[in-house]
Amino acid sequence: MPKPKTAFPRNVFELLTLARRVKESVFNSPHYQQRSAEFEQDLQRLSEGVDRLQKARDESQTRDTLKIAFRDKTRDEVCVILGRIAKHVELAARSDLAVLQSSGFELIAQVKAKRPLSSQPLPAPALTVKHGRVSGTLVANAKPVPGAASYEFRITDSDPTISENFRPFGTFAHGTHITIPDRTPGRTYSVIARCIGTAGPGAWSSPFTLMSL
Repeated sequence: MPKPKTAFPRNVFELLTLARRVKESVFNSPHYQQRSAEFEQDLQRLSEGVDRLQKARDESQTRDTLKIAFRDKTRDEVCVILGRIAKHVELAARSDLAVLQSSGFELIAQVKAKRPLSSQPLPAPALTVKHGRVSGTLVANAKPVPGAASYEFRITDSDPTISENFRPFGTFAHGTHITIPDRTPGRTYSVIARCIGTAGPGAWSSPFTLMSL
């Protein structure tokens, strides 16, 4: 969804134009009439900041270095105030495009980060298994692997060196805090896990063996 652009112009004339547009738009938009006290105060600060910046800009035309420095300091203060108002606007709009557009801010689209793709099978995850709080329960944890879309677990109470002994336990979107219930106390179990990514299943982890309590 779009959101207010908070990279404000460094050019003072352009910043003044934007600040005045935002001030008038927010004051006049029916979507921002129910304002919090903090929102109201920031709008007042913006109005005062615009006046100060306009005066500082006019006085800096003499090219006096101190007046130019004061103009730039005032410009930065106005940018901070605009940034606070942008947050108020975003909260009030609740991702409604029409409400955002009525604020006077320029908008930018938020781009969701894409999950990294891999053309190679993923490596085996680091696997640990511990006892759960309930008797006969094990808890498996496969450390997250970049690019993994899901995690597959298998378990056996037989010889873990023979791959055919393992039976599927389940496939999960996340590999952490996987509860394995209903194990027989005193019996030893071995668990293995692998990642599944865009290139298909990855390598199996080494078996993690633990006696159920």
